[in-house]
Amino acid sequence: MRKNLFRIAIACIGLLAACKKDNDTSLQPVSINVGFKVAEEMGKLDISFKTAKVTISNIVTGQKYTGVLDTDAGQVTFNSVVPGNYNIAVSLDLSAKAYETATGIKSDGTVFFSGAANAQAAMAPQNNFTVELRTGSNTSTWLIKQIYYAGSNTKDGALFRDQFVELYNNSDQVLYADSLYLCQVEGVETALEQIDFAQPWVLPTGQWNWAVATGMAATNPNTDYIYAASLFRIPGNGTTYPVQPGNSIIIAATAINHKAPYQDASGKTITVRNPDLTVDLQGADFDVYMGNQPGINPLPSDLNTNTPHLTVVHNFNRDFVMDANGREGIMIFRSQAATSTWKSYKTPNNTTDGKLKMQLPKKDMQILDVVETQQTPLNKRGPKRISLDLDAGFNFVGNGAYSSQALLRKTKQRTGGRVILQDTNNSSVDFITIKADPSKKAFSN
Repeated sequence: MRKNLFRIAIACIGLLAACKKDNDTSLQPVSINVGFKVAEEMGKLDISFKTAKVTISNIVTGQKYTGVLDTDAGQVTFNSVVPGNYNIAVSLDLSAKAYETATGIKSDGTVFFSGAANAQAAMAPQNNFTVELRTGSNTSTWLIKQIYYAGSNTKDGALFRDQFVELYNNSDQVLYADSLYLCQVEGVETALEQIDFAQPWVLPTGQWNWAVATGMAATNPNTDYIYAASLFRIPGNGTTYPVQPGNSIIIAATAINHKAPYQDASGKTITVRNPDLTVDLQGADFDVYMGNQPGINPLPSDLNTNTPHLTVVHNFNRDFVMDANGREGIMIFRSQAATSTWKSYKTPNNTTDGKLKMQLPKKDMQILDVVETQQTPLNKRGPKRISLDLDAGFNFVGNGAYSSQALLRKTKQRTGGRVILQDTNNSSVDFITIKADPSKKAFSN
């Protein structure tokens, strides 16, 4: 009997050891190898990827690993990484001389390449990924310089009524703001981990599958179009609003001094407990007014100021309101097309209700800049709404909603007193967080 009990005990110990070994195996660290290639549409560029910086981020934990290609091996390897799904971001600075050697095109400074691959599963012992690199426009004209979406404190500040966007002339010539379009790009706002990917209206990326939208007539609705939640246009006859090189324009939700008491549309006097938390937008170049829009009940804070108003082409809200949590895609573009011919659809998950989203044909647009923002908390971030060729990443303010913080585009260089802003087509590396500043004088260095 004792011998049998002894044998059973030994067997149990062996079984427990085996189980522990199996569990340890499932948690064994893995290796991730990141290689590079130039995107096909960039042409055959013979460039060195040496000094490429790679950052991989675990989608669930937020853990980041960074590496730099310091040899000509062609890939960056991350050893002993926790298994999981990773976002991969790559940036590469190419000298003007190296760029000219590869392309025959002269550059006035460093050329930035970037790329990304999101939600990559790294579960095997060895995981190999290749990221396509693209360069931002080396001849940028208009850029989004600053986005103040977060708003200010809900009790002591101005909530979201003090939001603004700053656009910048990044060229060396006078540009005219007339007829520039400002778009809030439509996208799924649900956190990735809460999306039901079994639904027909959800793409594998988590974004809308516009192919199943009610009445959809387009052949390639998910690739040939961008969908607008709201769309505005700067007025003018073509030469009404000149902007000098290195200068900005401010587009405000409402162009008033939000630090001072004011009388809202209902006649109520509104004061701010802590003026330091908000901004003075009296000097804004443009704002948005919904009070003359049919069927719209504008917000009390939506005042008919003396500032030139943007033309409302399509809207879904009671004012120009950005999501204070950061679920946005802001795009600027030009178009010669008649927007009245562009169609509108409900989001694919709506069959009987829901507001219409305008379908913008890419072929009709000269897209100048797009910036995607996301929520600050990692577990609340939704699927990427801007395609990788337009914005390889996204960004967010450090302290989140109602923090008085804005995103500011980094400075690339200074030439003859003019500031040239960085544009890699990757918002993850192009922006920093600052206290919102509508003075037009804010620069990263």
